[in-house]
Amino acid sequence: MLYSAISSSSTGIQAASSFLDVTSNNVANSSTPGYKTAQITFQDLLYTGAPAGATTQGVTPPGGIQIGNGVVVDSITGRFTQGGLEQSTGRFDLAITGEGFFSVTLPNGTTAYTRAGDFNIDNAGKLVTPEGYLLAGGILIPPQTSSISVASDGTVTALDSNGGAQVVGQLTLTRFVNPGGLSRFGDNVFTATPASGTGVTDAPNANGLGTVSTGSLELSNVDVTSELVNLVIAQQAFQFNTQSLQIENQVLQATTDLIR
Repeated sequence: MLYSAISSSSTGIQAASSFLDVTSNNVANSSTPGYKTAQITFQDLLYTGAPAGATTQGVTPPGGIQIGNGVVVDSITGRFTQGGLEQSTGRFDLAITGEGFFSVTLPNGTTAYTRAGDFNIDNAGKLVTPEGYLLAGGILIPPQTSSISVASDGTVTALDSNGGAQVVGQLTLTRFVNPGGLSRFGDNVFTATPASGTGVTDAPNANGLGTVSTGSLELSNVDVTSELVNLVIAQQAFQFNTQSLQIENQVLQATTDLIR
């Protein structure tokens, strides 16, 4: 039984440590454009003993004896609620309202997805993320462009300081049946997995996709107050499990001394 208690406390420490890691990362990214809060869930491990209804010596007691073996992290997924919009000063900043992601191409050719619309242009005039990942659609921004506009159907128009306008490409969005199944790649982008399902790509306002606005950015959806509360809860859980482990060690030592 004592071994079970030690094992349970050990799993509790590991779970609390993971809770601290996830919550700290959320707080650190509270100012990251388009960041989606990570949420962690737990489940209890298998139980040992006699379950309720088990017959012992021909008698069925009304209750059972079940001892838990601790906790394990069940999943760490994203919470893809809408973040607030903030007016920006970037010439090529875009924000999504509703469902969908911008599609970008990673250096290895893999397609990734992001809600962060803080785009800029590279030396070839193409729209890219701050890390240089190319925005899908082959949108080429002409020299002297002062800003861009995106129509409701995703048509991108470049505007210059003289009032000239030129259509430069078509913007699309991609949505997933289960965005929580997307894998975090880093650099504020996600990659698709079997759990996320196959992405549906279309123009904004089509097939349940959201709208795109220029001159603004979507903020993170991190609720800092809630995350700070979670930090306290995780810290206390870590502390309590550590204290339990210390007490169990003392009991084990006392038992060993008695046997001697």
